[in-house]
Amino acid sequence: MTTFTPSSPAEVLSTIQWATAEESPLEILGHGSKRGIGRPLQTEHRLDLSKLTGVTLYEPAELVLSARAGTPLTEVEKLLAENGQQFAFE
Repeated sequence: MTTFTPSSPAEVLSTIQWATAEESPLEILGHGSKRGIGRPLQTEHRLDLSKLTGVTLYEPAELVLSARAGTPLTEVEKLLAENGQQFAFE
């Protein structure tokens, strides 16, 4: 299995364009924490987004937060806790 690990949005786009041109399916994952749920994917290539991390937008008063695909949940939870917030499912 080939694993692509882009470190920028441009590299993600390039990888997806390549896979589309080759008609080759990709397994897309952040850290793979939910891979055990559901039916296993049958792909020859993996797009690992774990290097794309960080919160890109956070407005505590508006309850708005955006983060890149590979951002660890613990990083987001720490940021929320610093502002007296938490995920609704907690």
